[in-house]
Parts: sequence; C-alpha cells; structure tokens
Amino acid sequence: MKSLETLPEPACRRFVLEYGPKRAGVRRALALSLLFAVLVGTGLHLEFLAGRNWNAGEAVLLAHLAVGLPFAALFLSWIGGHVLRGLPRSERPVFSVLGWLLLAKFVLVIGTGLMMALPTAFFLAGGGWFWSFEATHVLTFLHLWGSLAAAVGLLAHLAMRHWEPRAVRHGRRPS
Repeated sequence: MKSLETLPEPACRRFVLEYGPKRAGVRRALALSLLFAVLVGTGLHLEFLAGRNWNAGEAVLLAHLAVGLPFAALFLSWIGGHVLRGLPRSERPVFSVLGWLLLAKFVLVIGTGLMMALPTAFFLAGGGWFWSFEATHVLTFLHLWGSLAAAVGLLAHLAMRHWEPRAVRHGRRPS
C-alpha cells in the first residue's frame, strides 16, 4: 500500500500551481457566468419564441429584466477589479486583446439593455416616454447580436490560458 506522501498530486492542484494563483472571486465569476447564461437563454426566447405566445413572453421578459439588472450591478462592481488584477499579470498578448474586446462587448450589451429598460423605469415613475420604433429596433439588434458575440467571447476567454506555462517562462518549451 502506498503512503500518502507518494500519491500523485491532484490534477486540479497542479493546474492551479502551473497556470496561476487561486483567486478569491471564483464564486462571483461563476455566478456571473450562470446569470449570463440565463440572460442569453431568456433573450433568445424573447427574440425568437415570444411572438408565438406573448403571455409567456411577458413572464420571460420580466425574468430577463429581473436577472439582467442584478447582473449589470454585479458585473459593474466586479469588472474593474478583475481588469486591474488580471491585466498586469496576463502574459499572453492575444488573451489581453481578446479580453479587451470581450469587455467592449459586455459594455455594449449592458448599455443597450439599460437603454431599453429606461422607458419602463420612466413609465413606472409616472411618465409616458418610449424610444422610437427605429431606435428600439437598433437597440434590440445591437443587444441581441452583441450578447451572442459576448457569449462566444466569454467561452473563448474562459478556455484560454492567462499565463504561459512555467517551462516557457524559464526558457524551456514543454514536452
């Protein structure tokens, strides 16, 4: 029987040691990823299926807003620190460029989403103002396609390594 000292290290611990420090914000990043997945799903339902049964579409729209507003607040409170902590430590230029493009996509998606929610907030406050049909169409188009591009970018961002392998950092190529 092997002793505990001779057992190999778990792969996840080797991965963390090899590719970067364990971050305290993993739970928040996971929550943001899950909320974003819910938003993409409800948004696709609104775009492609809500017209068939608008009563269900209203419920999905309320769910989209109920998840979207907290997502925007959580994302905006988190992203500054994530960029400031991660950018100086990123050792891969392609990762950094794609990260900035992903951030631009999220700014577009959150901005257009808040702009589309603005008339609702104005209405609930007692006003009666809405965007023109043309403006609503443009906002919806940018919001939908920006969110799909952000989803692809997020998957690429999460799949890429942030750091060079240790062997490359020390002048050796991994075998």
